[in-house]
Amino acid sequence: MSENELEQTYTALAECIGRVGENKTPLLLATLALDLLSQQENAKAALAHIVQAERLASI
Repeated sequence: MSENELEQTYTALAECIGRVGENKTPLLLATLALDLLSQQENAKAALAHIVQAERLASI
């Protein structure tokens, strides 16, 4: 993904979060995460993304 595409994606996600509101943001992000994880090649790849996300969230 190019830098421009990453910026477009980030902006779209931020706007989406704004539209659904603070109360529904956890559900939105969980749904998005499950959708993206389901597109992984296998469980090992999906689990690696979960570990990475947890590591980054703990910084």
